[in-house]
Formats: sequence, C-alpha cells, structure tokens
Amino acid sequence: MDFDLAQVRAFLAVAELRHFGRAATRLNVTQQALSKRIQRLEQLLGEPLLVRDSRAVELTDAGARFLPHARALLIAADSAVAETRSIIRPVRVDVWGHLHEPLAWMRRLSAAEPRLTIEVSMRRGLPAAIDSLSRGEIDVAFGRVHDLGQPVPAMLTHELVRLAPLGVLVDTGHPLATAASVTPADLADCGIWQPISDAAAELTGYKQRFAKHFAVPLVGGGSNLGAEHAADYLRAHPAHAVLVPAALAVPADAKVHVVPLTAPVPRWPWSMLWRDDDHNPAVGLLRGRLVELSQAENWTRFDPARDWLPELDLADLRP
Repeated sequence: MDFDLAQVRAFLAVAELRHFGRAATRLNVTQQALSKRIQRLEQLLGEPLLVRDSRAVELTDAGARFLPHARALLIAADSAVAETRSIIRPVRVDVWGHLHEPLAWMRRLSAAEPRLTIEVSMRRGLPAAIDSLSRGEIDVAFGRVHDLGQPVPAMLTHELVRLAPLGVLVDTGHPLATAASVTPADLADCGIWQPISDAAAELTGYKQRFAKHFAVPLVGGGSNLGAEHAADYLRAHPAHAVLVPAALAVPADAKVHVVPLTAPVPRWPWSMLWRDDDHNPAVGLLRGRLVELSQAENWTRFDPARDWLPELDLADLRP
C-alpha cells in the first residue's frame, strides 16, 4: 500500500483542527483540494476516516485508529529528509524559561544529536513566542496552548509532548514543608500565589481552573520576577504556596522547599509548536528526536483516576 504523504498531511490537519477551512489555510490549499486528498486516502484504506456535517468534523473509529499512525508516518518522512540532508542552520527554540523542562530537553538533544545546533530564547509566555514564530523569528516554541486569549494561528501546528507533574513551593516554616507529598485539597487553607503582573496568560488560566476545581483560593499581589523573587515572596508571606514544576531544583540555602502534589497529580501540558510550512531539515530532525524521546519515556501518559488536567487540555490527549 503506497501512501501519499500529502493525503496523510491533509487528514492530520483536519483531525487536529476539526475544521476543513482552518486545515486548508494551514496547508495553503483550497478546501476542495483538501477534501479530494482525504477522499483518496479513504478510498485507499477502504474506510471512512471522518464524519462531516454542517457544524463539526469528527473522527470515525477507523480515523481514530489511523491518527497515531498518520503522525508517525509524517515524523518518519521528516526524519528521513533530515537524515539525508546537510544540517547547517541552527534551530531557534523558545524554551519558555530557564527553570522549565524544555531547556533540559534541548540540552539532551544537543548531546545526543551532533548535527543539531540549537539557539534558545526565553519569552516566558506562549503568546509572545507565537508572535515570534509567526514572523519567522524562531522555529519552535513550547507552552500550554489554551487560555491564550486567542486561538493558535492556523499556520502553526502543535503537538502535546509532555504532561509534567506539579508541586508547590513553600517556605521551610510552612506546615506542609516537611510532608512527602500533599493533595490539592491541603492547599485550601494557605492558597496559591497569583502575581498581579504575571504576563503568561496560559499559566494564569491554568491556576484559575486549578483553584476553581479544587476550591483553593488564589492570593493576588506583587510581581512575578522569577524563582528567586518567589522565594523572597514566601519568606514575607510564609503561609502561602506557589504552584511550580515538581522537579524544580532549589538551592539548599534558599529556605524554600518543593512538595509534590498527588491524589490527583496536577499535570502541566507542554506542547511543541512550529510553522506548518517550515521544511528546514534541522527543524524536522529536532521534532522527530523529541517525539521519539517523549514516546520512549512515556511523557504523555495520563490516568484519569490519578492525574488531573483542565477540561480544555483533555482534548489534546492522543486517542
């Protein structure tokens, strides 16, 4: 069976966006051409992949089964191109911030793949990174793709690569500081700090949804000037807590402590974003290697009985 990758790419765009118009814009083709590609793919497979009506597009059972294989086919194709071309231009990657996981991933990829040269930037919020990505100033960005105040532009593709567990940063004198773990319900008496000037819309939205779901108060005030400032804030307000990555490393003399959250484990969804028309082989190589790493280490596993995500983010989980 010979797959036409243009047909596979057309199916994947519609499956991710659930909209023919936006998918056609992403691929820079007409809706008629997009529909024909998908129809030919359905004929090749002998099964309908999509259910279309005037209001929505949904996957059939066959479409849901084919979706992960479609992603794998395109990743393999991009990796094959990267393997056979010379990699020259560095990949410009926004890693959000220096304390967050994407920077560690880039270090791992640089060490494991000598053909990759990675230049990092830190815009500390996905809206700013999306603007730069759309203008071609960077090649790849990471962040949570919801609560941005606007939809992700159709010219960009995003894929969930990591569901990172969260914890709380507390002063060493806090009653929860010596616990092996705490539950979200344990935070009801102390509250989560929400800086007034926090410009990361996706983070603010996540905290608001977390607070509403678990009945945890948000404590407003001050500015978010980084981890050191958060530690200063907690020393001045030792009854409060800060939502942080559970793997956050803090200096021994910082007088703050990270306590993992559990029952359930709140997870922060990191998606990788890139321009759909970017065929730079180095970008394809980075994407392929990161997806391989995510799959090998099961980064996106999610157990509804043990883990928590906002309702908006559940739609990004792979079938």
